[in-house]
Amino acid sequence: MAGNGHVALDVGKVGGAKLRALRNASGLTQLTVELEASLGTGYLQRVESGRVQQPERETLERILDALAATFAQRRDVLETFGYIVTITPPLHQDSAWAIQQTDPMLHKVSFPAYLLTCTHHLLAWNVAAEQLFGQVGVPNLADFQSTPIFHLFFEPQRGVLPAIANATEFLPAVVQALRHEISKFQHEAWCTALIDKLLQDLPLFKTHWELISSNPPSVVAARPLVPIEIAPIIGGKLKFRITAEPLTTDPRFRVVYYLPANGATLQLYTYEGSMCSP
Repeated sequence: MAGNGHVALDVGKVGGAKLRALRNASGLTQLTVELEASLGTGYLQRVESGRVQQPERETLERILDALAATFAQRRDVLETFGYIVTITPPLHQDSAWAIQQTDPMLHKVSFPAYLLTCTHHLLAWNVAAEQLFGQVGVPNLADFQSTPIFHLFFEPQRGVLPAIANATEFLPAVVQALRHEISKFQHEAWCTALIDKLLQDLPLFKTHWELISSNPPSVVAARPLVPIEIAPIIGGKLKFRITAEPLTTDPRFRVVYYLPANGATLQLYTYEGSMCSP
């Protein structure tokens, strides 16, 4: 019993210290947070000092709301106190924050790049991405803000599928990468609904999904190791390796980069992110 109490006390101190650090970073006083979170006077001080070993989850949620904590900060604090945190689709304000944070990053790179949510919806993109997909028959990337990005690759009528020179190799790699990516939240209702909708709406996606499902799982982390090859646009095949980097402060968002994978592709992009004429 003493041992268990000691562990709980340590958790309370660690969690309290994290809340104190968040509050100090926000510039708010304990009293201000207590008023905003509808807490009794002095309660937050007890939590921050570790004297409240296990605050109620709902109370912690109110404190974190008052501190305007990010998703990553909320998860860190709640998990410290022993609460399970599920990955949920971002709210509108979360997406607005992610766009603001990544906009300079997107426009700094000269090659195609865009921002995705964990539900695979497109949020923002740079000029190079707009130009690349515009050249192969996608005049408006905003169409993929309301539908998962997989329609861009698997739907012949509105995506880039007709222009993918190595579709036989690339499309299975995309599906394999998705299966690996969703493994950490595949049992969440929103994720199950996402896959069911893709299987229903995209017959080609369904074909590759079922083929991969019938094969043994890969022994390596499945990144899209197969490059995408775009049929000749200006005078030579474009070749990109696609890589994705999650935001460190909120892993529900990630920036996807199309890295030029051959000399001809590299030469097409200026430092401003637009394609050059040869």
